[in-house]
Amino acid sequence: MKRTRAAIFDALIRLIFERRYDAIRTADVIEAAGVGRSTFYEHFRNKDEVLLAVIEPVFIPLAAAASGRTSRAALKAMLEHVWPQRALTRMLFEPPLLSKLQRKLATMIEARWPMGAERAAALLSAGNAAGQMAMLRMWLIGEVSCSSDELAGWFMEFSAPPAPTCTDMNHPMSFFGTDGEVR
Repeated sequence: MKRTRAAIFDALIRLIFERRYDAIRTADVIEAAGVGRSTFYEHFRNKDEVLLAVIEPVFIPLAAAASGRTSRAALKAMLEHVWPQRALTRMLFEPPLLSKLQRKLATMIEARWPMGAERAAALLSAGNAAGQMAMLRMWLIGEVSCSSDELAGWFMEFSAPPAPTCTDMNHPMSFFGTDGEVR
């Protein structure tokens, strides 16, 4: 099972280097992986699911940072993993893939959201994911020059859980009561 998934992951990555993502068909991934259609569909519904599964390990430290549950070392390790592969990762940060990946990261962040803050979780998770993706993209394409350790520190600072600021009970964004407790 792991070998089949690895073959499918490798096939998609190879194909992304050869052509635009939107030009890749699920049938192309199946053929390049050397697996049968039924085998592919036992693991994934389509190429988008493959892409999201490939990227998930990279996003784990980012999602954990958004909940304040990661270390600088974990973020640095992830950044040092993607840096040598920046040609691939640059392609992933372009439309239409960017929005798919951003939604995946937002979902991962939201899943780690503190209990009781569900009302704002989707909005704040989407905003956090957009910010993290922008930071990562800028670093990978060279718009920002810094070490992986420095960027890891910025991720930790930027991605810290939001402080409760909106306490107006009638405000549509208010999810904290006047006593600071989550409603």
